[in-house]
Amino acid sequence: MRTVIYNYIRALGLKSVLISNELPYQTNSTDLYLKNKKTIYVDAAQTSQSPVIDTLDGSGAVDEITTVSVYFVNDAKKVLTDYDQTVTQLKGARTAVGTETYSQKLCQVSVTYEEDAMVTQLEFSFRKFITN
Repeated sequence: MRTVIYNYIRALGLKSVLISNELPYQTNSTDLYLKNKKTIYVDAAQTSQSPVIDTLDGSGAVDEITTVSVYFVNDAKKVLTDYDQTVTQLKGARTAVGTETYSQKLCQVSVTYEEDAMVTQLEFSFRKFITN
């Protein structure tokens, strides 16, 4: 799912921010995206499953949720002039090609501050019902 999100964002051709192929890892206890402002980082997908129906014959179903986080940082004192438009375009990744098999596609946007850095996180979650 990371590839689907990454390819969608890359195809947008955003002018104010770049996209990195690297994961948002830490160096010396500092998140990479804090060091490289105006660069988008797409994290690895996290998947969880919970049982919905279990039967004695081994058939059943699970509810699977896949989550992908996207991060970018800009200077809190000088917000990108097209910040709102950029976030709106990024949110469109929830319906990108490759998400068709999911029944629920959500995007939550949150903003936090690290000193003078404004950290924007988009958390995409995709739900599907899988039968055994």
